[in-house]
Amino acid sequence: MAKTKPATEDQSPTFSVPRWARIVISILVTVHVAAVVAPPLAFICRSRGSESPIAGPLARFVRPYCQALYLDHGYAFFAPDPGPNHLVDYKVEFEGGKPPITGRFPDLQEERPRLLYHRYFMLSEALNTRFVPPAFAPEPSPPALTASAMERERYQTTKNAYEADREVWKHQRKQYEAMRASIELHLKHEFGGDKVQITRIEHRPADPDEIQIERRTLDAKDTYREMSETPTRTSTNGGGQ
Repeated sequence: MAKTKPATEDQSPTFSVPRWARIVISILVTVHVAAVVAPPLAFICRSRGSESPIAGPLARFVRPYCQALYLDHGYAFFAPDPGPNHLVDYKVEFEGGKPPITGRFPDLQEERPRLLYHRYFMLSEALNTRFVPPAFAPEPSPPALTASAMERERYQTTKNAYEADREVWKHQRKQYEAMRASIELHLKHEFGGDKVQITRIEHRPADPDEIQIERRTLDAKDTYREMSETPTRTSTNGGGQ
């Protein structure tokens, strides 16, 4: 009697990714992970205007990729330690004796649906982020006539850095003024007014003890403060208040 071979299952063909493709995919995944991690890492490592020697260059390297995919968000707003949020108060005045109109945005009672509120919220945050003082730091004093060559060289280096910082300040100040004027112009058209005055408002988050022990509300009046348009102290980079 002839023996029959046992039936075997059909072997499905296997697919193998070429080595060059695996290398390319690995590089793309690495770049994407770096782009996701670098912006918040650079933000959290920043201190008093200085940056991390690792996180800072990494963030600059992946910045074009982050901007293309919109990965460079404002991480300061989110947990675990969100900072204050910012609003805009406005006052529209009329020349014909009509009472002025006042308001604030964003306003949950006015901007609906939630997506519209979010647009106003991002507008007020953008205005505050772009703020730079209207005056720049005074120019460094030149050295005395009897100063040494080293002192003169040090002064020249300081002056060159000052000039570069002042050019950055000029550009940033123009951006802020243009954005502020655009908001004022829109409010004029919206209400048909003749003059508009806007004020930036900062709303700080309440401390846990204020909520748990003092039973204060999140919208307590003293958690809001008007933000000045003039600097409280002179800055060499024009970026502070």
